[in-house]
Amino acid sequence: MTSKDTLTAGEERIFRPVETKRASEAIFEQIRDLIAKGGLKPGDRLPSERNMIEMFQRSRPTIREALRMLERAGYIRTVPGSNGAIVLPPNDKNLENSLADALSIGHISLDQLAEYRTASETVTAGWAALRRSEEDLRAMEQLLERMGRHLDDYEQYVDMDPDFHGLIARAAKNTVSVIFNRTFSKLNRDYMTSRMAEMDGERQRAMTRRVHQMHETIFTAIKAGDAEGASAAMRIHLTAFRDDLSQTGR
Repeated sequence: MTSKDTLTAGEERIFRPVETKRASEAIFEQIRDLIAKGGLKPGDRLPSERNMIEMFQRSRPTIREALRMLERAGYIRTVPGSNGAIVLPPNDKNLENSLADALSIGHISLDQLAEYRTASETVTAGWAALRRSEEDLRAMEQLLERMGRHLDDYEQYVDMDPDFHGLIARAAKNTVSVIFNRTFSKLNRDYMTSRMAEMDGERQRAMTRRVHQMHETIFTAIKAGDAEGASAAMRIHLTAFRDDLSQTGR
């Protein structure tokens, strides 16, 4: 198959008729896997809805739901009035979903993810201390002030946590760090929310205050241009945070 070409009738053998109660998910997985393996490349078009109905032997609503799932996951872009959706280049949404899938099926563990995140964000914090602008500092300071008003509401606080780490990645002036940080932070937010939900109110409040204090220490080092201090503070923060959550329920 060449880039930009629509699948022909002779190539429909790459798809299999779906025999499952959750047909839209099965179709989503087939197309997603084909994209991941290179069978469909960025710029290629999927077959038209009419052709996909015949290939998968499923109804139009089922096909459309599968396409919506693919678009939400960042694999395709539908163009109104066109003949088939377009496969998109890899992006951070693909990465997020790939990591989430790998976690769910056990290909990687939370410990491995946390280990890599600690190494990555430790370096990123050091870069931020050296490269941050006054605008970056204002954005971090304003966010910390907002977060400080929600220390008694862990759900609100956790929702803002990825934003703080994201601002540090942006201040580091490294696009790869921004993409990976956004991905890791979203996965971490879900984990953090579920673990803190198991705590009683007193421990939830203690946790948010502890995290906030560490955030402020990181920010102080970045503002001072102290790369070693920012890296050390980030390492302490992520290590302590991971240890605290791992003890939940014990």
